Amino acid sequence: MFYTVIRILVIAVCCTAAGLSAMHMLQAQRYQTPALSRELRRYGGLLGTNVLVALLATLVNWYLPVLLSMAVQKERLRETVSNWLMLVLFALATAIVVLQKRRIPQRREFSWTRRVCRLITAVFLVNLLEAILLNALSLSPYLAFAGVDYVVLLCAMLLSPLEDRINARYYNQARKKLAAARNLIRIGVTGSYGKTETKLILRTLLSEKYRVLCTPPGFASAMGISRVVNEQLASGHQVFIAEMGAQKRGEIREMARLVRPNCGAITCIGAAHLDSFGSLEAVAQAKYELIKSLPEDGKAFFGADGSYGDRLYALCKAEKYRAGAEAAGECFMRAEHVETGAKGTRFELACADGGHIWVQTRLLGIYAVRNIALAAAIARKLGLSMEEIARGVGKLKPIRGRMQLVPGEINVIDDSENALPEAAAEALRVLSEFPGRRILVTAGLDPAAQDSNYAFGMQAAACADHVVLVGPEDTREVMRGLMSARYPKSSVRMVREAGDAAALVKELATQGDSVLYEGVYPEAAD
Repeated sequence: MFYTVIRILVIAVCCTAAGLSAMHMLQAQRYQTPALSRELRRYGGLLGTNVLVALLATLVNWYLPVLLSMAVQKERLRETVSNWLMLVLFALATAIVVLQKRRIPQRREFSWTRRVCRLITAVFLVNLLEAILLNALSLSPYLAFAGVDYVVLLCAMLLSPLEDRINARYYNQARKKLAAARNLIRIGVTGSYGKTETKLILRTLLSEKYRVLCTPPGFASAMGISRVVNEQLASGHQVFIAEMGAQKRGEIREMARLVRPNCGAITCIGAAHLDSFGSLEAVAQAKYELIKSLPEDGKAFFGADGSYGDRLYALCKAEKYRAGAEAAGECFMRAEHVETGAKGTRFELACADGGHIWVQTRLLGIYAVRNIALAAAIARKLGLSMEEIARGVGKLKPIRGRMQLVPGEINVIDDSENALPEAAAEALRVLSEFPGRRILVTAGLDPAAQDSNYAFGMQAAACADHVVLVGPEDTREVMRGLMSARYPKSSVRMVREAGDAAALVKELATQGDSVLYEGVYPEAAD
């Protein structure tokens, strides 16, 4: 009886642990169960892994006593050893599955919120009940492992009405609190790319004059904004900046109804959310909900992206401003004469009102410069001088793993968290402007995007003196691109794991050289 209870508890815990990746997917999709269902179908091979583990555990559980009979003669002892050994093997198999699922790329880090804790509790209880029922039916309780991800989906659907009521309470509480702060300047920031960086840049610039509160990374939903307002907004705050993300129409409208922004900024319109919206036109309309929600005296700001962002700017009837880096056309704030090197980026900010100033920042890449120009436009319209803006730009810190400059004897560009082909191309362009021998360490881009990997390899041939490829399978197309550009084979090294790159980097790089880590963590290669 004791062993039966322990076995059922262990199985329930292991099944719940194996479902954490599905919970991560659900959280990244803002708890939208249809989106989770799509993600589970997309990674259907993991369902096969779950089923395989469940079947193997069942078979081993049946035949392990037979195998042990040759070594353990006493039946009772043999049964005891077999039972506990089986639990250990099952726990090890679960650990392997969990580690395998952690390799699935996610849009944001997993956050242990109250909602996640409620979901984990529900998933554990369902797994526990499933194991008890299987055991009562004289079936192997290990079979419960086969459907761990879909148990998460089921529990999310069952908890949805409860979560909606809880969310409505928090949302209304935050809305009333914001409504009471009549003098608060409210800014909404959205876009396909760069909204988190733009928000953080804007916070730093405005902090030169105002007391600023902004939503942290990962809090770009109505509930995330509500939580920040309810827990952190104080009477002394003068500016509130809310990042607004969306995966379906109406989400940004809901956030704008909560925040009631005076200023709205769209960084750019791109293909980052095509899987959710289906077309760039649909993405643009969803982002434009922020501008439509501005009051009559509101101010709209647009990043000059040469695409749908510029179209939205042309269509906007409100008071509007455009900003960009060496962009064509009318700009309220323009970044010009951009210079990139081992000390960061230097450029001139020129404002349409006549103000201009040279600024220096540790941020790298033209995308960062565009985001700075957009944030500077907002700051200028909120009363900051060009000198205050320049001081703020000088204080900017790169986001970890996103074109992060790590100076030293060897110049390191950490772009390990990047997953976008456009940003990877810009990282190579920046590397080409750095001094010394230039070394690229990469695990490739999204393995499913073969064309992007091939193009990345073609570009790398012109930007790097040495290339270290991590993972032969994932970097096959990168290698093809390098060879198509007639890159010398002697300058390409290939390793299995990121840790194996450490010796190569130490061998290749000397003082004054520059290393770009693209999709590979520098810590793993130190």
